Amino acid sequence: MIKVLAIGLGLVLGAGVVSAQPKRPATPRKKAPATAPKSGDSQPAATPAAATPDSPTAQPASPAPAPVAAPATPAATPPATGPGARAKPAPMKTDEKAGANEALQRNAGYKNVTKADEDCALRAFHQGNDLLNNGLFPQAVARYREALRCWDHPGIHYNLALALINLDQPIEVYEQLNEAIKYGSDPLDEGKFEHAKEYLKLVAGLLADVEVSCDKPGAKVAVDGKEVFVAPGSFKAKVRVGKHTFYGEKEGYNARVTAPFIGPGETFRIELKLYTAEELTRYRRRWDKTWMPYTVIGAGVLVGLIGGGLELSANSTYKDYQGQVARCNTTAQACEIEKHPDLVDMRKSGDTKRTLGFVGYGVAGAAVATGALLAYLNRRTPYQIRPEERDDEQDKAQGKAPAVSFTPVVSPGMTGALVQGHF
Repeated sequence: MIKVLAIGLGLVLGAGVVSAQPKRPATPRKKAPATAPKSGDSQPAATPAAATPDSPTAQPASPAPAPVAAPATPAATPPATGPGARAKPAPMKTDEKAGANEALQRNAGYKNVTKADEDCALRAFHQGNDLLNNGLFPQAVARYREALRCWDHPGIHYNLALALINLDQPIEVYEQLNEAIKYGSDPLDEGKFEHAKEYLKLVAGLLADVEVSCDKPGAKVAVDGKEVFVAPGSFKAKVRVGKHTFYGEKEGYNARVTAPFIGPGETFRIELKLYTAEELTRYRRRWDKTWMPYTVIGAGVLVGLIGGGLELSANSTYKDYQGQVARCNTTAQACEIEKHPDLVDMRKSGDTKRTLGFVGYGVAGAAVATGALLAYLNRRTPYQIRPEERDDEQDKAQGKAPAVSFTPVVSPGMTGALVQGHF
C-alpha cells in the first residue's frame, strides 16, 4: 500500500512539472530591411559633363570664362560598396569669373534704391568680384552679403551663387540662383540668366526634399541638429542628398532617428510621434498554462491533508492498541504481545499509517514548494515594445496595412518615440 501511494503521488507531481515546462518558441525569421520606395518625382534631366557659359554681355571685352564643371554623372561616380549602397554625387565646381567693373542694372520691377545704397552695394559688390576672381571664396561671400544688405539685387545673388558653388554649399546656391532669376532676365543680362538656369539644373542633382511633422504639443523638432519648429506643426526644406537625422525632444521624451539615403530629387516625409512609458509597456509570462502552478500547489495541499488523515488514523490505532495491551496485562505477568496476532497487526497498522502520513507530509511540502516556484517563474513581467510595434498593433486593430517605419536610437531617459517615413 505504501509503495502504490508513493508511486501514484510521484506520477501526479511529475506530470505537473512536465506540463509547466516552457516550450521552445519558434525562432522568428528576420525581416529584410524595407527599401523605401521612390517618390515618383522625375529626376533632373541629364546634363553635359561640362557647360561653358558665354562671357557676360555687359563686358564684351572680358575674356571668356573657363568651363563649368558639372556634378559627376552616375557613370563617372565610383561604385558604392555593400548591398544597396548609394554614392553621393560629386560636388559642383565652376571657374566662371565676375566681370571687371561689372554694373548692376536698375529695374523698377524688383527694387529701386537711393543713390547712397547703390554706391554702398556697388563698392562691396566690386570688392567681392575681385575676391571671387582671386579664388578667395569665403571673403567674397562676406562682401556679397554686405552688398545685399544695401541693395537686394539679382546680379549680386548670381555672383554670390558662384562663390558658394566653389564652397560646396548647394542649398544656399539653390536659394541664391532662384533669387537671381526671380524677376526674369531684365536685372541680369541674357547670358547670366541662362547660365543661372543651367546651374539650377546641376544643383538639383545634389538636393532632395524633406517634410517632417509632429503633433505632440510642445515637442521641439530638429533636422540635422538645427531646431526647425515646436509642435504641433510641420517643416519642409531642401537638404543635401544623403542620410539625415531627425530629432524630437520634450520633457520626458527624447528620440533620435537617422533616415535612409535620400536621393536626388526625392521627397522624404516622416511623422514623429511620442508615446508615454505606459503606452509602450506590455506584459508576458513564461508559459501560457497559468493554471499549472496552482494545480501543483493544490495537489500538494491535498496530499498533505491525506497525510494528516493517515497520522490521525495512526494515533487512533495506537490508542486502541494501548487499550488492548492494558486489558491483556494481569497482576501476575505482563501481556506477551507476540502471542496475540491481533495486537501485532494493530501495531503494524498504526506504524504503516504513521509512515504514510510522514511520506504525505514530505510529498506535500515538495509539491507546494514546486508550485510556488512555478508560480513565481510564471509571474507577469513587464517589457517595452518598440514604438513601431505599437503602431502596427493599432493598424492591425483598424485593419490597415502596416506602414514603413524606422526604429529610433533612444537616449537613456526616453519613454518612447515613433518615426514613420515614406517616399
